[in-house]
Amino acid sequence: MNKSTISTTVGAALLAAGALVPAGAAHATTSPSPNAKTTTVTVTEKEYTLTPSMTSLKPGAYTFVAKNTGTMVHGLAISGPGISGTKMITGIKPGSTGTLKVALKSGTYQMWCPVDNHRALGMHTQLTVAGAGGGGGAPGSPSPTGTKAPTSPAPTTSKPGGY
Repeated sequence: MNKSTISTTVGAALLAAGALVPAGAAHATTSPSPNAKTTTVTVTEKEYTLTPSMTSLKPGAYTFVAKNTGTMVHGLAISGPGISGTKMITGIKPGSTGTLKVALKSGTYQMWCPVDNHRALGMHTQLTVAGAGGGGGAPGSPSPTGTKAPTSPAPTTSKPGGY
């Protein structure tokens, strides 16, 4: 083979390989990026109440910080749309905290203390997740962590031909 034939063959192979990649694949993702915003919700636990800092949320990534202000060991459990089974933590001692990280979709979630019969004694609540993703609160409003919730990015345009 001469140089011209090799260049043409390599170029054709690269072009064919590029045709196998779906349009937009460079930007496709199946899981939240490491830089995705996580909203923190504090859940105060004591005999026999469970009080989250917010109960109306937007779809997105959340860290629930269970703060045991009671005198007994507690835990935190959540179930609802998109959660396989129940996500939970147990063994939160008085004066301690525990964290539970979960991605929430639109829908209604049940949250409770899974220790002994604490749920039956009143340690439960319901969370509502609705609207667009991005965590709780309106765009630009303070979040429970004291930072502002992100606002929507400005619309983007592209030139004809997709370049």
